Amino acid sequence: MPLTEKDRQFLQIVDRIKVYLLLMALTVFVYLLLTPVEEIRMATTVVGVVLCLVFWLTQRLLSFVMLLDFELTRIVNVLKRSLPEAQRRELFRD
Repeated sequence: MPLTEKDRQFLQIVDRIKVYLLLMALTVFVYLLLTPVEEIRMATTVVGVVLCLVFWLTQRLLSFVMLLDFELTRIVNVLKRSLPEAQRRELFRD
């Protein structure tokens, strides 16, 4: 299957992003080489705490979404059982 113009543009953008990421990684590496050890330890500690908080918030959000999904599934099942056949077919068309 030949690539469309949008596919080619997407691949060009991905290639540019790769170059930008490599430049950023190189910049961070040079920065870490020139930074004193104490500052690096402090920065990694702060980043570690922030990542733990982000993970905790993500888990809370996923738990909330899961509870919403269970509740909506329960409501849809109740509706399926309680509606007459004609309304059920109209409401739950695939």
